[in-house]
Amino acid sequence: MYRNEREKDTERERMPYVQVDTNLWAVMRYPKDRPVAMIQGLANRENVPLFFVMTWHPEPSKRRVVSQHDTLEEANGSVLWDTNQVAQVSRATSGPANGRR
Repeated sequence: MYRNEREKDTERERMPYVQVDTNLWAVMRYPKDRPVAMIQGLANRENVPLFFVMTWHPEPSKRRVVSQHDTLEEANGSVLWDTNQVAQVSRATSGPANGRR
């Protein structure tokens, strides 16, 4: 999937996730003050690793599985960005150099 390590690092920076436990990752998008999803890594009976994407909730018992993937990168890539937040940021930061619209 990646041609080199630099491309892999760039993709990870673009779609960040943070390991919070041995087999648990918080997926960070917008807003940046809380996760938008969690990824839980488990192994099945044949010891094949599986990664489950769950909805975010501060109370773990209220999280719900929404998809299953073979790799951590696939699971992370399945979590979409809130495009409204991205559009607001780009509207605020784009335009003519003099600031007039």
